[in-house]
Amino acid sequence: MERILVTGATGFVGSHLVEGLLKEGHEVYCLVRNAHNLRWLHGLPVNLIVGDCRKKDLRLPKVDFIYHLAGVVKAIRPSLFYQVNYLGTVNLINSVLRQKLPLKAFVFVSTLAVNGQKTEVITPNDPPYPQTHYARSKWLAEQTLAKFKEVIPIIIFRPTVIYGPRDKELLSYFQVIKQGFAPILNPDGILSFCYVVDVVQALMKVLENDLPSGKVFLLSDGKAYTWQGVINTISEILDKRPFVIKVPKLLTYFFAMGAEFYSHFFKKPLIFSRNKLKEVFQKTWFCDISETQDLLNYKPQYSLAKGMTLTLRWYQIHGWL
Repeated sequence: MERILVTGATGFVGSHLVEGLLKEGHEVYCLVRNAHNLRWLHGLPVNLIVGDCRKKDLRLPKVDFIYHLAGVVKAIRPSLFYQVNYLGTVNLINSVLRQKLPLKAFVFVSTLAVNGQKTEVITPNDPPYPQTHYARSKWLAEQTLAKFKEVIPIIIFRPTVIYGPRDKELLSYFQVIKQGFAPILNPDGILSFCYVVDVVQALMKVLENDLPSGKVFLLSDGKAYTWQGVINTISEILDKRPFVIKVPKLLTYFFAMGAEFYSHFFKKPLIFSRNKLKEVFQKTWFCDISETQDLLNYKPQYSLAKGMTLTLRWYQIHGWL
């Protein structure tokens, strides 16, 4: 049994990771900002540590592993990405060093967007090319961690789009298709996905393997998809035949401007923005996960159809769709 701290534990991926760790019998600590707003952690036998990664006076428990998932994927102001994703990571690793915690590994969940490239296949050896504030904030955090890889074992994951139960971002696409429409913003783009249970499987493999510090793992289900293929999969699950709309690029920018205005006016962060379109219009997000499979013995268990079916079932049971 290991003593493990998880940041971002109340979130989509973090809560699934906590459940996976508990199932394996580990002692889990969760860093939360508000002990009265635990969301998916209610009723779970975890140890709560109240704190905020944005503050420098973090006091951490003595643990063997830290999984750092706390972060923001959407924000009203770009500065928030850097305050949380970058400076939050700086504060956390400085707290580890200050307290001299003898970690077996510090695991950071970054993003495949750090690898933004105009290549056919993204590989771990590609030079980083982050194009959005979100991706840049994660890349800055990675660079900070790399400075300490000789002192603390650092493991970095760059997952692609993660989906599954509790995910609110994919929900909107299900809702639109259910209404009979299926917009495509980048008809020629190649996508990649990873079901949340497979993500948790890969993250937990760190506990079983002796890995080189500073190693970066790309993470997906190993398949490449087109927008049309994704629409067909969701449509079949919903038993719908939506009207496919290939949105012109110029019109997409106008929609993004509208989303930004809505976000600022109503003080509600949205993931859709002109900055985000840099990733939307990328030629391919297909990545080579062979090294992840070999070094971690990682074997994706969920096809897109299976994962989407389970996601839809969860949405329906919980009244989200």
